[in-house]
Amino acid sequence: MRFVLAASGPTTVLRAVFEHGDRRVGPRQEGPGAMISYSGEDIEFDYELGSIHPDLLGLLCMTIFYPFVGERVLFPMPVSSRLVEAFAGPAFKPVRFDNVDEGLQPYSGSEMVLSFGGGIDSNAVRVLFPDAYVVHEAHLRDGRLVASQPHRIVHQMGLDRGRAVTSNQRYVSEPGGWHGWPCSLATALLMATDHDFGVILAGGTVENTLLREGIQYWDRFGHRNVNGPTGDAWQSTFDAVGLPLFSPLCGASSFLSTRLALDRLRVGEVFSCMQSDGGACLRCQKCLRRDLNRAVADPEHRPDWARYDRSRIHEFLIEDPLYHGSVFSFAAGRVDGLPEFIASRISDLPEIRSQWPLRVHTRTFEFCDARWRDAIQARVLEHLDPMEPADVAELEQWNVARMPRGQRRGVQGLLRRTRR
Repeated sequence: MRFVLAASGPTTVLRAVFEHGDRRVGPRQEGPGAMISYSGEDIEFDYELGSIHPDLLGLLCMTIFYPFVGERVLFPMPVSSRLVEAFAGPAFKPVRFDNVDEGLQPYSGSEMVLSFGGGIDSNAVRVLFPDAYVVHEAHLRDGRLVASQPHRIVHQMGLDRGRAVTSNQRYVSEPGGWHGWPCSLATALLMATDHDFGVILAGGTVENTLLREGIQYWDRFGHRNVNGPTGDAWQSTFDAVGLPLFSPLCGASSFLSTRLALDRLRVGEVFSCMQSDGGACLRCQKCLRRDLNRAVADPEHRPDWARYDRSRIHEFLIEDPLYHGSVFSFAAGRVDGLPEFIASRISDLPEIRSQWPLRVHTRTFEFCDARWRDAIQARVLEHLDPMEPADVAELEQWNVARMPRGQRRGVQGLLRRTRR
């Protein structure tokens, strides 16, 4: 695959030229790896590019087009061997890099940038690091802007504090969505050289880092010998090119990120769900989790639980394993007035007895590049308490699917009959 970069006035265009071995259908780089089909559209950003380090441009190309890359890549500018080596690990498919400059100096920046989605986690990071520049990507689908309330929030900051950049990259394939989670960082990569960004801060909690979406503990520390210093192959590629990526809350639960973001929640500046004209629908499982998180973090919060009394929610709550089951388990014993249609469907979840959902796992700061680690850790620990050994021990034993499957299916059948 050969890449072409074109910068004309206020627009930057990234084009992929397909060659022998490339394909227009490939696996999405997250979740179960569902197959996606690329439309062939150029990737456009309404950003006037000044300059970009070749390694950052190479990583940008790989981030967006990796599912469709075949045997080799040729970037608009030669990249360093650091990028080549980052993609040589077992987590990535074999790809030949055809233009390499062994003498290319490493990229280095001095400013923090927050890749801002507008949800609870990125708002919590924004509270912790108000000095970080905010970058948000607005999305085009079929040439039209997708409604999203965070656009307004970022525009109100002013260009000296934040920037919303419009791009079509999220919806150039079917089904729509990021080609992989690193695509959410593409705009920060594009802008980094011009703005001297030295580290990308992102939202993301312990449920995403060590708990496989709240389902079961995953030893990311033990995977660093395979996936690089961060324990995640894609995140380690950012470290390799000199623009490290880190979520300051990767050792903290969504209850803690909600607590940090409470002031912004109260004034309507947090948008985790955008299904209702760019705002929360208050009917889906994501909104339900958000209300449970907030009910624990803010005892004064009184959700309208009746809005969730729907067959789709009922079916979700009896799934095995339950997505983000740790949230439901911890909330079950701490939220007063939880309605029967929720309480009865999560009563068989394992109990969380320690306080790990209300403390931060400090060892996760090892995933942060050493140049930034001490400063970021110190800022986080000004606001959050560290986990104790008993907390870590229980976290490492977490498995939401401990009930034998036969017994679980029996409970599910009973609940379905009860609902009818």
